[in-house]
Amino acid sequence: MSKNALSKIVPLTFFLIGMGISGQAQQKSDSFFKHLKAEKVASDPTVVWQQFGPGMSGNNKCAFWHPTDPNALFISPNMGNSYVSFDKGKTYGTMLDEDESGYREGQRGPMQLFSIDFSRQNPDFGFCSDDKNKGIFITHDRGKSWQNLNHPIFDGKYVSCVTVDPKNDNIWYAGGGEMRHLGRMLFPNSKPHGSKEHEPSLNKLWKSTDKGKNWVLLNKGLHPKTQFETLIVDPKNSNIIYASTNYGFYKSMDSGKNWSQKTKGFDYDVMRAMTHHYNKEKDVLTLYVVCNPMWKANGKTLTNDKGGIFKSVDRGESWQKLEGNLPLDMRQFQKNADVKKSYVHCAAYVFDMKDKDFMAKFPEMPSAITIRFNTIAVDPNDADNIYLNNEYSNASRNNFKPGQIWRSKDGGKNWHVALRNGKAWKTTSKDYAYWKERGNPMETNISLRYLKDWVDRDFYERKGSNFVRWNADGTVLHTQMAKISLMSYNKGETWVDIDDEYTTPGTESYVGAGNSNLPGHGFYQHPDIKNKVFCMAGENSLWMTNDQGPKVRPDAQGAESHNFLDHEASLSWYAIHPKDTLVHYALFFRQAAKGKLLKSVDNGKTWKEHGIAIPKWEIKAHSGDQSVHQNHLIIDSENPDNMYFVVPKNSIDMEWVGNSVIGFGVHKSHDGGKTWVETNTGLPDSRDATKIAFNPKNPNTLYVAIQNKDGGLFKSIDNGKYWVKVSSTEKISGNKGINDIHFSRDGKAYISAGTKRGKPSAGGVWVSDDNLGTWKRIFDFPWTNRIETAYYNPNTILVSTLGNVSIGTKNAGTYLSQDAGKTWTKINKGNGQSDRINDIAIDNYTPGKFYASTRGSGWYVTQHPKPNLPIQL
Repeated sequence: MSKNALSKIVPLTFFLIGMGISGQAQQKSDSFFKHLKAEKVASDPTVVWQQFGPGMSGNNKCAFWHPTDPNALFISPNMGNSYVSFDKGKTYGTMLDEDESGYREGQRGPMQLFSIDFSRQNPDFGFCSDDKNKGIFITHDRGKSWQNLNHPIFDGKYVSCVTVDPKNDNIWYAGGGEMRHLGRMLFPNSKPHGSKEHEPSLNKLWKSTDKGKNWVLLNKGLHPKTQFETLIVDPKNSNIIYASTNYGFYKSMDSGKNWSQKTKGFDYDVMRAMTHHYNKEKDVLTLYVVCNPMWKANGKTLTNDKGGIFKSVDRGESWQKLEGNLPLDMRQFQKNADVKKSYVHCAAYVFDMKDKDFMAKFPEMPSAITIRFNTIAVDPNDADNIYLNNEYSNASRNNFKPGQIWRSKDGGKNWHVALRNGKAWKTTSKDYAYWKERGNPMETNISLRYLKDWVDRDFYERKGSNFVRWNADGTVLHTQMAKISLMSYNKGETWVDIDDEYTTPGTESYVGAGNSNLPGHGFYQHPDIKNKVFCMAGENSLWMTNDQGPKVRPDAQGAESHNFLDHEASLSWYAIHPKDTLVHYALFFRQAAKGKLLKSVDNGKTWKEHGIAIPKWEIKAHSGDQSVHQNHLIIDSENPDNMYFVVPKNSIDMEWVGNSVIGFGVHKSHDGGKTWVETNTGLPDSRDATKIAFNPKNPNTLYVAIQNKDGGLFKSIDNGKYWVKVSSTEKISGNKGINDIHFSRDGKAYISAGTKRGKPSAGGVWVSDDNLGTWKRIFDFPWTNRIETAYYNPNTILVSTLGNVSIGTKNAGTYLSQDAGKTWTKINKGNGQSDRINDIAIDNYTPGKFYASTRGSGWYVTQHPKPNLPIQL
């Protein structure tokens, strides 16, 4: 928009007033930026982010209930977020401090819980540990917020478990090690006591007698390489402490000063899990442990050797093995390629062999073998009601199929699979008679919502369960089947998904519980489509916002799920034809359709493969996500056959999931997406492209931002054939590049700069109002990423920043200006991953409605209470 047009919209008095306050505003901004680089700055409390999209929708191996409050549940999904629920898992809020320094510093709160415990005298006071080695955390508000204790004794050490003396909350114990690294701590025969041995964390048992102010080391009698799994203080006699470790079961009779290993009844010494039940009336303490099941060669197959499930009723002095009918006859599954592959992959790793070599040596399936269960739980109201968990997901090397959760109602004599989804449990199944003969209940017993196709998608479900946990009063049993958390209100007879609520029954429109583990992958809006934001997601395809949320909860944001394929897909970018809103395009960064461009000509109802954007790349097992992030798909409004996108190289730093593995730089199609070529002539060798944009006045001219070494802002005047650096930005980019390029509707251009390790003065946001001739810095922060201006009023500017090491990763997050960059406000409240934002958006048609996409907490939305109003443009 021209300056003449602007003068017709905004009164002259505004400019006169603005001239009077401009110096004061600049001084205020300078002070604000100095504070951002030096200290923790509080967010505006009136602007609160609210999560939307599907609940959970990502893997979670960390969940613990409050020991005395049956409503309080604490979870830490695996994408770096932690949540607390005070209504038994119906709704959640973040446990993390949104305004603290970046997550790597360890000050935001626990990232992935290892353990948690609370005082029995004061349910608001507790400690927890997580899977980082940054210390332990304390709470005084029942786990709503946590502060790092920052005690030097824990520096650089993993703390696997914390527990309190139930009779005296001055006394706390903490055990070192990584035994709670479920799925990552592996147990091959070559490393029977665990594949992880972090030397500073071995043989560490700490005790505090003053509520955590001071700690002493107590390890007399323990094996020098001990890693703790669980600590239990005897509920009647606080001098007695029990410990399950990777070198046996230990007991202390003098409050931890001395330890002795108890071996009577055991045939092995690697304890994977421990739980207990206490009958106060009869003073009967029942202890259960999972002693890692070991197998041995038996001709051309394997059979059980040592370990299993053990029980003690004499306070750990002697133990009884509870085998019952737990061993499986795997010959039943000889012709089930999926089950056989799962078994072979696990067993081969245990025997330190490659899969093919193992099959050659042991071609026969075992007639009796026990699964390596990783957690155990006992009903708080029934010591004989026991549950075991089998975590066999993702080509597990610890566990194998079938059966996610196993239950015994009679103290371990008889066992059955208690969580059943898949065709194997139907009356028509070829395995029906086998399970019936074992006394196993049949038929599916789970009910799902958003991922309802998981109920019977496989013969035996491909995803195992990660844990099984009871709440304090035994009314809720909780598990996690990969991306879905499930609750049982009848002791595991049936299971229900409560992560999502339908806004309207029979639709795919939901309000999530606020516990998302979804990898957000950005936003797209089309100017001709009002009140709909397209939200891209890893592993969860596409979600579209709607106005249905208040039907579930006041002010909730509703969203509708859209699946492109029958398999999981990770949507990299979405775009709609500039002239025909029925024509939609989608790119995918991993999983199904990876590297392909799909096209719809019926408003997204049906899809067909239209082109290959990135040629197929190979995936290595157990090597991470191995993505290719195809970002910012744009379409020429004058010649829609011209399409472009960029692939960043160091994408993990920008909080996308994993670094891109191939295809870095600019990609172009000249035939509407059917064929694609890389077009990087003139760009630096890194081709680390983060953003591409058209010149609003001439789509033949494009700009691309290249981050990091030799980067900068580059311009092409021939539809991307050749690129040259924009000279006016060289002093800004230096040798570290430009991160974003954005054009506002009033004719201004904005760029952002800064890096993870750059100098405090190096980054920020600059604006040009003379066609990129000169630049003025309006935001000063050492690592600034995304910039957006409002479609309805370009004086509204939203910026996202990332954690810069040179300032201690302080104050990463989202910032808002409503006066064209003169003054700024930090707005992080409610977003536990405010330091890990990969995209932002401003709603085109709802003033003051903002969006943030995070690496692992899905998407957030907020409504500013006093937004700028639309102006004529």
